[in-house]
Amino acid sequence: MTAAAQTLRTDDDEPLTYAIHGGGAATPILTAHGLVSSDQHWRAFVPHFAARRAVVSWDYRGHGGLPAPRTPAAISVARFADDGAAVWRAAAQPPAIVAGLSFGVQVALELWRRHPAAVRALVLICGTPGHPLDRLSPAPGLRDAAARAMRWLGARPALAARLLAPLRAPLGVRVARELAYLSGGAHRAQCPVDVLEGLFAHVAALDPAVVTAVTAAYLEHDAADVLASITVPTLIIAGDRDQLTPVAIAERMHRTITGSRLVVFPGHSHLVQVERPADVHAAIDGFLADHGL
Repeated sequence: MTAAAQTLRTDDDEPLTYAIHGGGAATPILTAHGLVSSDQHWRAFVPHFAARRAVVSWDYRGHGGLPAPRTPAAISVARFADDGAAVWRAAAQPPAIVAGLSFGVQVALELWRRHPAAVRALVLICGTPGHPLDRLSPAPGLRDAAARAMRWLGARPALAARLLAPLRAPLGVRVARELAYLSGGAHRAQCPVDVLEGLFAHVAALDPAVVTAVTAAYLEHDAADVLASITVPTLIIAGDRDQLTPVAIAERMHRTITGSRLVVFPGHSHLVQVERPADVHAAIDGFLADHGL
């Protein structure tokens, strides 16, 4: 992704960076990346789709080398959705196909809720509408306790920094990589190692206050009530070995979003987009062609 980065200031005076790749007459795409990640997870996606349309990629506030917001309260899924709309306006594009990956699915759904004029279609890849810990227990106590723990840790930056420090050492990276494989977060044989190592390096470079605040926001957020309101074409992509956002979640979204399309990749994990990029791109291309996008 070689397009020049551009910067804007949000309405609460936080910096955001974005880039406009490619161009053409087809409907543009606006990306929304994963949790504590960056726009680098779109490295195969962007050149493929930028051949026929503008692809606007951007990093959440506090991510991708941006400074941490002045207060943790400035980090929320709703705030990220507002930032995405600000990027869309700055890029001066028509209503876009909003492509959300993992946590970015929650951001994409909030974009539809809060800024529907920006959204022409939705592509939801390996994500959940919210409350991700409900797959373990629907009782609110678990997610509330986990979110409180994150906020408690965020108030102790020295401790949080020590917990993130292993990601700066080869042994810590190897352990994190094994955990990703065991959790279904990545496919051992097919996920490029440098993708995981790049993710871990990005997390290690983040301000601990950002890591804890965005993780708490991820655990607390829910946009399930938005699904039935969606009236734009929607494609849902899942991997049937994804243990982080299991295929059952994708199936529930599909049943609730009228007219949506579900594509499940057998044998694949949470990062199917980077494990089988050509097949994922083909599924998206077919969806876009069928809807004249």
